[in-house]
Amino acid sequence: MARLVVIDLDGTLLNSDHQVGDLTVRTLQALYASGAELMIATGRHFQDVYLIAQKIKVPVSFITSNGARIHDHHGRLLYENHIPQELVARVLDISADYAVHRNIYQGDVWLVEEENEPLLDIHKASGFEYQRVDFSELDPEHIDKFYFNAPHAKLVPLERKLKDALGDQLYITFTTEIYLEVMNKGVSKGTALAQLCAERGIDASEVMAFGDGFNDIDMLQWVGRPVVMANANEALKEQLPYADQALSNAEEGVALYLQQNLLEVKAL
Repeated sequence: MARLVVIDLDGTLLNSDHQVGDLTVRTLQALYASGAELMIATGRHFQDVYLIAQKIKVPVSFITSNGARIHDHHGRLLYENHIPQELVARVLDISADYAVHRNIYQGDVWLVEEENEPLLDIHKASGFEYQRVDFSELDPEHIDKFYFNAPHAKLVPLERKLKDALGDQLYITFTTEIYLEVMNKGVSKGTALAQLCAERGIDASEVMAFGDGFNDIDMLQWVGRPVVMANANEALKEQLPYADQALSNAEEGVALYLQQNLLEVKAL
């Protein structure tokens, strides 16, 4: 029995409609009742994820902004790692030359400079919405994450430029092919999870984690029981050949895997 089950959100816990399915809700409730603790680990903002987690109706703790923040199941902030102000200015300056949609997580808000309706659609389940601002007037304090949305071919040159200029000072990673994300050096889901488990006396062997994205790799490598989604990128699967595989998020693969491997009840 896993003591702690950690689950990525998009492409993993959420179905293809970006919702938590009914089978998943019932399964997570049964898992909690069996004695396991639950955690969501995601690139999304805490305010967004907290609203989604309320639908599960059991205590859930959170790693958000790809590890820049940790909250307990009451929503209390336990840890935060901001991007240094001087590096915020550098990222803004470099990214301004590229045709990408720029997003910033600052404190409790999500900031953009241009509208992006498809992004809002993804967040309908929580109702979390961005605020449109002028980035040239941005206060550079308390920024946890940048993320850039565009076709992959437009993001690759930006990734290369950011890594060449700031790769030794920032964590720069794709989450999917159309999302490039930037956090402070040392920030990642795996780092946040290892830190939290060390503080709570939880060994890696007692942790199961589910993921599908490039930003899940270090988390999946750290835990004792990694599970990769069937819909994960093939490059991710190749880096974790020893991991179990769950059915796709569209099939509520997390719920089915948990029923078959951790719960005595096989159908809920």
